[in-house]
Amino acid sequence: MHGHDLRKLLLLCGLIGLAACTEKDWRAAAIAKAEDEVRDQVNDPVAQFSHVQVTGNSSTGQTCGYVMAKSGIFTKGGHFIIYIDGSAPRIESGMGRRSWSKQEFDIQWQNDCLKEGYKS
Repeated sequence: MHGHDLRKLLLLCGLIGLAACTEKDWRAAAIAKAEDEVRDQVNDPVAQFSHVQVTGNSSTGQTCGYVMAKSGIFTKGGHFIIYIDGSAPRIESGMGRRSWSKQEFDIQWQNDCLKEGYKS
């Protein structure tokens, strides 16, 4: 392999690595932002999260997961969907500022999380 070809190969490998890092970075940022939004919505700054994943892409995707939060003296848990495009957040079990019917939430969970690759 000539020096010029080797440089091209190294440059290509560097770009592929950069793309992989960029992909991971936007997903980590989307998760952090979603967790902050859920904490705000449920009014619990120490809410606990599990099974949090980003589905879809960086412009039309969403962060899906499960949250446990204090509600008065009780602790409640429910799934959540936070949309990257800023659409209204959805949190099941009557948690959050806006209430969604079980049917409304289940349809969104099915379409925007499960069908987009969410694995619990």
